[in-house]
Amino acid sequence: MIFFGFTCLIRGYLIYKSSYLPATLGVLLQFAGASYLINSFALILAPDVARTLFPAILIPAFVGELSLAIWLLIKGVNLPKWQQRVAA
Repeated sequence: MIFFGFTCLIRGYLIYKSSYLPATLGVLLQFAGASYLINSFALILAPDVARTLFPAILIPAFVGELSLAIWLLIKGVNLPKWQQRVAA
């Protein structure tokens, strides 16, 4: 989950910087990545603390990933901007 946390952080940054998707989705995905990293490192360094954090720490991850999935299913990417960059 540590590698997946870093992946979410990077993907969130790329979504934030691009204009294909709303920047809010990028921020939510970055929060998800941070949640995965906090949970994973807590499991390694302090398992007792991780047990108390576990249910609550993954709520931002659930919200971030679910919002991205729903956005892509319903709205998708900004197609005119996509085609404009492909043409350039």
